[in-house]
Amino acid sequence: MTSVPDDTGIAAFLLADSRLPSGAYSHSAGLEPAVIAGLGVDGVYPYLRSRLHTVVRVETAAAVLAHRTDSGFDRIEAALDARTPSAAQRDASRRLGRGMLRLAGRLRPGHPAVVELLRTVPKPTRPVALGVTAAALGVGELPLARLCCYDDAQSVVAAALKLLPIDPMDATAWILAAAEEIDAVAQESLRVQTPEEIPALSAPWMEHWAEDHTTRTRRLFVA
Repeated sequence: MTSVPDDTGIAAFLLADSRLPSGAYSHSAGLEPAVIAGLGVDGVYPYLRSRLHTVVRVETAAAVLAHRTDSGFDRIEAALDARTPSAAQRDASRRLGRGMLRLAGRLRPGHPAVVELLRTVPKPTRPVALGVTAAALGVGELPLARLCCYDDAQSVVAAALKLLPIDPMDATAWILAAAEEIDAVAQESLRVQTPEEIPALSAPWMEHWAEDHTTRTRRLFVA
């Protein structure tokens, strides 16, 4: 009997690919400005975990909400903006989100959520665009939530390998070490039912570093 390929599993892998317009080749999850500010090798794993419990909790909840709907994206965007004090972080997220939405428009141009997001929020934030793209590709809520967490962690690690003298073996071990926390954040995001319930968490140093990064003319990553 011929087995049927699991296309949704492949789609989830695709959305974690660093070659995507919003992938790790173009953004460092804020690590580059942190390194410029003095973060060293010993600080990378704590930085990864700090993002997981602040920025990533917010974005994962927003992505799950966007995944569940084909309308009302402006409410999710407004909630995200209210929880992202840094204009630089908001701008970076929208640059990455536009790239993700272009991908969704190419792969699933007729999907109702893709059509509606293009119509109402043509410059979405990255988590909203990711949630819609995942829904259009048939990726479930929990795989999407785990993907959001994993993608941020692997973006930090990928950037660290370019910016600091880090052993790739250690970098891989950091992702595995964070696995239980990644799953906990992913599971928690599924309990959010409205934009108002998206966690309101702040990472002041990351916000400050992001603002400083916009003034630099020499950088490897857009964020």
